[in-house]
Amino acid sequence: MKSDKVFWIGVDPGGKSNFGIAILNDNEPPQTSLADCADEAVLFVRRHLGRAPAGVGVDAPLWWSSGQSSDRIADQWLRRRYSLSGGEVQTANSLTGAALVQAVMFIRRIREVYPGVRVTESHPKALLKSVYGNSWDVFSARFHINGPRPIEHRRDAIIAAVAAREAFEGRWTHDLSINRLPSEQNPNNYWLAPVHYFWPEE
Repeated sequence: MKSDKVFWIGVDPGGKSNFGIAILNDNEPPQTSLADCADEAVLFVRRHLGRAPAGVGVDAPLWWSSGQSSDRIADQWLRRRYSLSGGEVQTANSLTGAALVQAVMFIRRIREVYPGVRVTESHPKALLKSVYGNSWDVFSARFHINGPRPIEHRRDAIIAAVAAREAFEGRWTHDLSINRLPSEQNPNNYWLAPVHYFWPEE
């Protein structure tokens, strides 16, 4: 890839062979891969980019709550706004360790390589269902994503990369990280800060 292009990264953290990663630019089909861990995902990015990405989207809760079930106002809002179930928008306590730990470690490691890179949380499955009719064809046409239909973890990584692009280019302005319970960490000033959670609708 040429270094003068603008790139966006999306990741769908998971365990062995389930860590989806996507590199997106406006002119080519996304480059995707499945890694075993955060370190492999960072290595994939470093091998394919000649410059820092403009932003990163991560499919995992990026700040936590010390309250019941580690539930957050952002998750409550999504469930209420789109009539989503607790299984569709889970609390952090309900998620697997791979999704949480590998997400955090990816951000720490990618910022060691690219200091200050901007990060937004994303929820690809909820986004696809609630806003785009659960249709990859609708989503990919709306955001001009070319190439073959991706499998689940690669698809979710692409959606996370699109979320980063739309957020940090100013088209998605609703930041779900702003309204929080007293039990929630502040995404602006805790150990993983800053992180955001941009969403396309108010």
